[in-house]
Amino acid sequence: MSEQKLVIVESPTKAKTLSKILGKQYVVKASMGHIRDLPKSGLAIDVENNFEPQYEVSTKGKKIISELNTLSKDINDIILATDPDREGEAIAWHLSELLKAKKRAKGAVPLKFSRVVFHEITKSAIEEAFVHATALNTNLVDAQQARRVLDRLVGYKLSPLLWKKVRYGLSAGRVQSIAVRLIVEKERERQAFNSEEYWSVDAEFENSAQIKITASLIEKDGKKLELPDEAAVKKVESDLLGATFKVDAVKRTDRKRKPPVPFKTSTLQQAAANYYGFTAKKTMSAAQKLFEKGLITYHRTDSLDLSAQFLQEAQTFIKKTWGVENLPKSPNIYKTNSKGAQEAHEAIRPTNLDNAVEIIHSGSLPKEEHQIYSLIVKRSLECQMLPAVYDQTTINIMSSNAYGFRATGSIIKFAGWLNVTSYLKMSSDKEDLDVLPALTENELLSMSTFVPEQHFTQPPARYSDASIIKHLEELGIGRPSTYAPTLTTIVSRGYVEKEGRYFVPKDVAYVVNDLLVSHFPDVVDYNFTAVMEEDLDKVAAGKVEWVPLISRFYTPFAQTLALKDKELQKQDMTKLGESDEKCPDCGKILYIKLGKYGKFLSCSGFPDCEYAKPLNDEIPTNENGEQITDFGKCDKCEQGMFLLKQGRFGKFLACNNYPKCKNTKQYLDKIGMNCPECKTGDIVVKKAKRGVFYGCSNYPTCNYASWKNPKLDSADPVQSAE
Repeated sequence: MSEQKLVIVESPTKAKTLSKILGKQYVVKASMGHIRDLPKSGLAIDVENNFEPQYEVSTKGKKIISELNTLSKDINDIILATDPDREGEAIAWHLSELLKAKKRAKGAVPLKFSRVVFHEITKSAIEEAFVHATALNTNLVDAQQARRVLDRLVGYKLSPLLWKKVRYGLSAGRVQSIAVRLIVEKERERQAFNSEEYWSVDAEFENSAQIKITASLIEKDGKKLELPDEAAVKKVESDLLGATFKVDAVKRTDRKRKPPVPFKTSTLQQAAANYYGFTAKKTMSAAQKLFEKGLITYHRTDSLDLSAQFLQEAQTFIKKTWGVENLPKSPNIYKTNSKGAQEAHEAIRPTNLDNAVEIIHSGSLPKEEHQIYSLIVKRSLECQMLPAVYDQTTINIMSSNAYGFRATGSIIKFAGWLNVTSYLKMSSDKEDLDVLPALTENELLSMSTFVPEQHFTQPPARYSDASIIKHLEELGIGRPSTYAPTLTTIVSRGYVEKEGRYFVPKDVAYVVNDLLVSHFPDVVDYNFTAVMEEDLDKVAAGKVEWVPLISRFYTPFAQTLALKDKELQKQDMTKLGESDEKCPDCGKILYIKLGKYGKFLSCSGFPDCEYAKPLNDEIPTNENGEQITDFGKCDKCEQGMFLLKQGRFGKFLACNNYPKCKNTKQYLDKIGMNCPECKTGDIVVKKAKRGVFYGCSNYPTCNYASWKNPKLDSADPVQSAE
């Protein structure tokens, strides 16, 4: 039997980094993530037998387990070194279960499993972890298994109901449905918002020495002044024409701006979204690679703690770089206040400060990793420095008829933590500052300009990655490992789309959200979901058994599901609203309905009256802007064809006699030009992964294609557009 030990991690990068630290005594192999999981098809949960999961080993997993079994013939000491959270613990447990299941040769030494946990891949942390190897933490395994079972029950039980009552292919999820609800409710706030007009006034004043200052009108007779319309502004302007002005007060104060706290998962995702426009998924992908390379501590964490060793390193670095005057008397300690903080023991920080700055300045990392690493290094230094101090000046100007103006300016008196930004050559965190002129109290001024500006109140902003993660965390919903996949899922499943950085709900999001809120309130109730998260944390802490927890949820859920399956009617669920139009066949109101490929108008008398037509905004127009309404007849039943919105591969025509006739044919979005190559085909708009291009309708007989509209000059041929 070999004296070597087998160490199993998740990724090849992590395996490579660990191998350099451990040496030849250890054989380090990667499991490539999850080895087995619930199968994609079928519930795979035995609800009659304590919710027993029925796991399946993936094709990739079978090959890896076979390789690990071959290695374990000669190595019986197996160390499970997967990530230090519930998911990592579960991966380790699955590995041990599968390796134990392999029948050993007669007389062979039984496999010995141990678990090591480390939150940074450094020599000292690895050595410490291997000295204190333990058994698997079954509580963490149970917590991950409970979450997996719970999410499978919700998703695989609710989704078929949505297929029947809304449309095929939809999915529901415990946390994803909450995220969709937040986005839908925000959009409805925006739709209900009534913009109101208001005005502001700035005025420029000057003294006898022609020193100028700009100030904003804020009050009248000591009370805040509201300017709702232009008439109110005109009155103010009239009042001030014959007024005199003086400096009423000059106040100088020190204002401190505290350093930001260290990064945890959610705040790193928010910062990356704000600085670089990163999605949560992109941020976590880059952070994962940095962790596996040994450059940062574990990136899935709720903690704000920093190790004593790092605090000492930070103090030494700050003292050497900016001087002792930038150091607090004792290290800044931040209190962790996240609900259920349990994952990693520390905030996210670099593992080696001295090397970190050199790495950033060298530009040796791939771009996205460099950006995330720079943010982490920057924040880790900032949080251990003194506050920035501003010398703030406020000048109040009063008119002889009691109108009050105010100007505020600041200069940086002491930079403190703001020094880090320029040192790392990153975008500035400094505020835009105005330096006010030196005026004295009771000094007389004259008004040289009066500048009114009209404004309108704005609706609440839509959610971005940063703001929705922040709100989910405030509600106690989700945990460090769930934010990124949740946001990725609601986009990929077609519930929402991105407009720039912001989430916008699609029509199907309204329908599904309203169904869930009305008929499955617990699934999308903020407090209920937050309490469930706390209960899962209690499972991880060994305070609660997971099977009774799931049972308390599932029993009433299953009863409601069976009831709603009988009660709900598809024609009621897919209604988005009423139109202003009447049915030409029976005279009843036309409803706006959600179909498989978008919105359409349907008679409220359905099924007695089957009249339906696409919405006007779904009907294409010709070059003159006129709607195209004649698409020919169905070649199967001779009925007319009408246009549905967007199919998976673009717009298409369907028979007006649907569902009796399900004939469809491709809709060609013509630009009014014959193909310049074959001369017989029409140039039509097509879609590819890179975007829209223009091709011949005779494809594949004619392969003409161009990224630019061929009606314009300098058309650029497409290379592998499909």
